[in-house]
Amino acid sequence: MIMLQIDGHGCVYSIDSEGALYMTPISENNSVRLDDWDEIDFLGLLGEEESIREEIEDVHQQLIEMNKAVGCYFKQ
Repeated sequence: MIMLQIDGHGCVYSIDSEGALYMTPISENNSVRLDDWDEIDFLGLLGEEESIREEIEDVHQQLIEMNKAVGCYFKQ
C-alpha cells in the first residue's frame, strides 16, 4: 500500500486498485490506523474552495502515478 502525506493536512492518503481515493487521520502520536480509512467524496468537494479541490485532485493523481509505477493500478 502506498500512502502519501501532505504537510498541513493532518492525514495520509491512499488509493485502491480501481483508483478510489481514501484518507485516514494522523493521531497526536504520529501514528496511522490502517483499519480506519474514509473514501474521499469528490462531489462533496464541489462546495470547497477551488484551491482545496485542486490540491486533493493533485494528491489523487500523484497516487495514481505511483501505483502505476509499481503495477498496482489497473484502471484504464
